[in-house]
Amino acid sequence: MATKESGKAATHESRLPFALDLYGRVMSGLLMLLGLFQWAVILGVVPGAGRMFEEMVTPWKMATINLAVVYLVASVGLWQRAAWGNVLWIYVALFEVAMHTVFISTYGSDVLIVAFHVVTVGGFLVLSFLARRVAAK
Repeated sequence: MATKESGKAATHESRLPFALDLYGRVMSGLLMLLGLFQWAVILGVVPGAGRMFEEMVTPWKMATINLAVVYLVASVGLWQRAAWGNVLWIYVALFEVAMHTVFISTYGSDVLIVAFHVVTVGGFLVLSFLARRVAAK
């Protein structure tokens, strides 16, 4: 009976790297969509932050351009499962969380995007921790 339980545990533990890869690919797709949305704002297809790109104040324009580039590059890095993809993803998450918390007077509050980044990066950190713990055994 102990071998059955240890076999189930081994199967469960061997799924963690796959789950981490799948999570990265799903996040890659979401970041791609967020990046394409930022480019749609820049091109004038949709309004961003309540107005069109040409009417935005300079801090919003700079943030929009930064997000448009970094979201897409982070998406490619996550899809390739490259370490720099994770770094750029965490950078863009911290950047946008800071925009809507620390610099709330300039960018306003966006609880949805802050919650999205906190939950997704938190999930990634938990999966990474569990996968590394299993690999260390």
